[in-house]
Amino acid sequence: MKLSQYNVVAPSGNGEVVYNGVSGACVEIEEREFDHLRAFLAGDGVEPPDDLLERLVRARILIADDCDELDLLRRRYDATRHQRDRFALTIVTSLGCNFDCPYCFEAKHPSLLRPGVEEAILALVDEKLRTSSELFVKWFGGEPLVGKRSVLALSAAFIARCDEAGAAYKASMTTNGYLLDEPTCRELAALRVREVEVSLDGPPEVHDVRRPLANGDGTFVRILENLHHAVDHFDVRVRVNVDHDNAAQVEDLLEILAAEGLGGRLRVYLGQVVAVDDGVPAPSARYGPGPFLTNREFAALRVEFAERATALGFAGPTLPRPLGAPCTAVRANELIVGSRGELYKCVFSVGNPGETTGSIFDVHDPNGRLRKWLSYDPFADAECRGCIALPVCMGGCAHHAMDAKLYSNRCDSFRWTYREQVQAYAARRAAVTPLDHAEDIENANIRSASILA
Repeated sequence: MKLSQYNVVAPSGNGEVVYNGVSGACVEIEEREFDHLRAFLAGDGVEPPDDLLERLVRARILIADDCDELDLLRRRYDATRHQRDRFALTIVTSLGCNFDCPYCFEAKHPSLLRPGVEEAILALVDEKLRTSSELFVKWFGGEPLVGKRSVLALSAAFIARCDEAGAAYKASMTTNGYLLDEPTCRELAALRVREVEVSLDGPPEVHDVRRPLANGDGTFVRILENLHHAVDHFDVRVRVNVDHDNAAQVEDLLEILAAEGLGGRLRVYLGQVVAVDDGVPAPSARYGPGPFLTNREFAALRVEFAERATALGFAGPTLPRPLGAPCTAVRANELIVGSRGELYKCVFSVGNPGETTGSIFDVHDPNGRLRKWLSYDPFADAECRGCIALPVCMGGCAHHAMDAKLYSNRCDSFRWTYREQVQAYAARRAAVTPLDHAEDIENANIRSASILA
């Protein structure tokens, strides 16, 4: 037997803690157990206790000598890329927006989802439910609540169809939060929207400059008011879009949210602002270059932020989950539908006519741009193949990987801070329960159990 190449080892109080990216498991090994294990692997004839071997094999920390982990990950990637029993749609109900954020990557125009587009979407869902047992919908924009009528009408239609077909239905929304008032929260929750993501970029004096209304007015106070009732209806995540301009103030936001009594009621995480410039007149094409954090700077900030967020109840002791194909861009059975019926594969492409892959009115006749997404292969990248973060990243952002200017931004921060993250996780979790988490394996984000073999 041999140790997995995707083990991350960090010190703990009683010995070492080992996290395995392929399984998502994290196990604490006492020093004496580690001594037995080292002797066993060195062929010294020492047999570790059976319970230790069982724990390590189940967690994939210890694997067979002939196990090709890279091949296993490739098969996992391919199986989830072509998965047919789950259909996912991201629907842009409006490419107009009531905000004017200077780093936005979309070239917006005032459009609402057309009735004919809605009918074509429903026809596609009818077709997909013949082979899919789950429909997942993400409401997106512009600002999706500018197109609230479509959200409500289509949601009701999706639910009726899924219930009739015996299929599961799940929905989420990415919104700026300004229109997320109490009546709207009740309407969305009744239509099975379960997760909502809202952005706040710091305390009011920072956020209102970065995320103003189109007329220049501030938005922080209204969003905060809406968060107070949103948490009664949804799992709420707050994203803090961060660069050099607001990095020093992000923890101030946590203090404000804690003072508002929102600790333990929502999650807060950092998102990295990047310089997307796809040749369209989007704000991000003119934003920078000074504000952008390097990947290593962002990764270090994320570790520090997570510690404070956890202390205040806005994050938990977590580590990255194993992935298959990581996002809509590279999954064959997922689509993004624009407000005019145009199709995309990546959210960074929304609003860019040069990146459409077809039309909802002729969904079975895509253009050649679709191939670039579905042929993207992280295993062809030598850097990815040799990276310890591969099982939880799977090549990261394909959009960035295919853009020479953004290539280095394709990676998740785990690549740069994996030891720090595992050590911080062990310290936080040890206060709650022993570090031997069978549930980390059972709940891993892998759709095909056979691929784990």
